[in-house]
Formats: sequence, C-alpha cells, structure tokens
Amino acid sequence: MVSRATLTVVLAAFVLLSGCSGLVGNGGGDGTPTEELPEDPSAFEHADGFGAEGVTDGETALETYTAAVQTQDNYTADYGYVVTTGEGETDVDVEYRVDFEAEQAYQHAEVASPRVNATINNYYENDKRYSLAEYEGEQGNVSVENETFPPEQLTASEAVEPLLLNATDYNATVDRRNGVPVVVYQTTDIDNANGVLGVNDPDSVSDFQATFVVDSDGVIHSATYELAYMVDGEERSATMEFELTNLGDTTVERPEWADQTGDS
Repeated sequence: MVSRATLTVVLAAFVLLSGCSGLVGNGGGDGTPTEELPEDPSAFEHADGFGAEGVTDGETALETYTAAVQTQDNYTADYGYVVTTGEGETDVDVEYRVDFEAEQAYQHAEVASPRVNATINNYYENDKRYSLAEYEGEQGNVSVENETFPPEQLTASEAVEPLLLNATDYNATVDRRNGVPVVVYQTTDIDNANGVLGVNDPDSVSDFQATFVVDSDGVIHSATYELAYMVDGEERSATMEFELTNLGDTTVERPEWADQTGDS
C-alpha cells in the first residue's frame, strides 16, 4: 500500500526533478458592464501591492490576493504545468473547490511524467482532513486526520506566487472580464523569470512571457507564463495556466471515497 505521506514526497520530488519549485480565468461578475473603464492604468483603483506599472510590493500583493479570494465565500481554481525535458513531457494538473463559509474544500493533484505517475486527493470537512493517494496505479488507504480548517492554505496561491514575488515591472492595460474591470499585466522581460519554477539565474533563460489578470479587490482571475531555460546544459521549456472561476457559485460535495474510513 502507498501512504499519503509517501505520495506527498513523491509529488514534490517529481516537480523538482522537472525543474519546478512548487506543487501541491476569467470569473466573477454577471457580464454586464456598469462603469466606464479608465484608459490610463494609473486611474484604475488598484488593490494593495499592485500599481499602474506592475507589482509595487510582492508580499503585500500576495497577501491581498489571499485575503480577496477568501472574501468570495467560495471559488473554483484549476491550474497546470507542462514541463518538457530531455526525458519527455511532465504534466501536473491541480484543482481546488473551496467553500470558506461552509469550511469544506477539495484538492486534487495529478502528475504524469516519464518517471512518476501519481495522484493525491485531500478533502476538508468538520475540522478533519481526508486523504487518498495513488502511485503508479497502486491506491493507498484513505486516511483521516484532525485538522482545523485552514482557509489561508486553500487559495491556490502557489500557482501565482512567483509572478508576484519575483517580477515587478509589467506592461499594464485596463480591460473587462465578465463585466468586472481588471488590469491585465504582461511582461517579456527575462529578468522577471527569476524564481519561476526554480530558476535562480536569469542568464539561463532564453525566453519568458507572463500575463495575469487582477481586479481592484486583488483577485487574480487568470494567469499564464511560458519559459525556455537551461539546466545543466539541457534545454527545457515550461508553461503554466491558471484560472479562478465560479466565485460565489461553487459548492463542495463530499467525495464517496471519504466514506471508506467509516467516518462519515
């Protein structure tokens, strides 16, 4: 049998082997414009940590995003990485379904690579965390642990954190997504790739493109980046896509496998 702890280690190690550093949208509004958009990003009402020329303070921007997601009561997030190395392609897909008000959450992470194929599931309810993992087709037992519901850990912030902490200068334009005024931040500056997927030397990066979309509350609705870089003389590439949707319109259902513990 495979334990949840083993799978957690495997997933983390797998991402590191791909040259990554973290693992475990357009949404909101009713689509009806209600106000004129400013042409100049400096006239936009920016959330704390964000400004007309990019991220003014990365730590503050990350805190603002984390708090803003929690004020939505509930949400859905999906993000994924595709990392290509000399060994082949690695795919990481992660999904979150979180209801802060009901204190329920579901996380699913799936990894498919030349070295490892694994999944891990976490479900939070009634101050308990239920976990189920699978490694190379072998399913472990369902485990349950007492754990106070951790809202600050359930915002999918790991996907967008590098774009906030490691890059500062972006080209900004004002737009609207599903009726919500937003700022679209874009960069192709290779220096801004520092820290993304474990990159610690901008000189190893040959191409970097990143975009993210944030509203005046600090909610990041979508984000993407593309990266081409070298590791020990080997060319690698990576992409990431992130989407936050169903703000205030997400429900979390107890998965059937959580009942396999007899704790219902």
